Amino acid sequence: MVEVHKPVRVAVNVMRARQTVVGFNIAIVSFQIAQINRLPGGLKVSGLEHAIHLRADIALFTALALALLSLLALTLSSEFDEVGYCTRWSLVAGDILMYLSLAHTVTGFFAPLDFALGEFAARVPTHAAAMAVLQTALRAVAGAAWFLATYAGPLTALKQSPFPRTTNIALGIAYLALLMVLCWVGALSVQVETMDTGGQPSLLLGVLKELVQPFRW
Repeated sequence: MVEVHKPVRVAVNVMRARQTVVGFNIAIVSFQIAQINRLPGGLKVSGLEHAIHLRADIALFTALALALLSLLALTLSSEFDEVGYCTRWSLVAGDILMYLSLAHTVTGFFAPLDFALGEFAARVPTHAAAMAVLQTALRAVAGAAWFLATYAGPLTALKQSPFPRTTNIALGIAYLALLMVLCWVGALSVQVETMDTGGQPSLLLGVLKELVQPFRW
């Protein structure tokens, strides 16, 4: 007997919930982009009044671009009819892009903040012990959020996907390829920002470190 596969029809509220998260993420990224110049550190460039936080800037603008792509993918998944069911695989693609955008938001927020706390601890040695505890707690919470957004979120999206297995495998491969490209971009930004210190790693090692990025914060 031939098995009949029902067409995928996901409630539009599922897509709207994800668009709400993406919109909230865009608001956070926009705020941080406007405020990041006030943080210490960064790359001094002749002719500019403020330092460039290259790693954080790249992460934040990447998060913004991924969020916009996620919005487009989620919107394209919905049908133009009286119900608006989501029937296209771009729903899962948008979900994955949402998680990746959140991971870059975590990087753009917490990596420079961790550096700022380290600078404060160095200038106020009497509070070094307390600042070490605060930094450890911050790294643990932010690192957990980064790993969940980078790995657990996309994996869950693919596992729960109602679309055919071949589609989910293709989306998984595309996600891994995109992740490696973004890790390469992140490694390049680290090399450029640390070129004056002489402590930049090789590009291959840098890409591997980006896969477990919170450990380098």
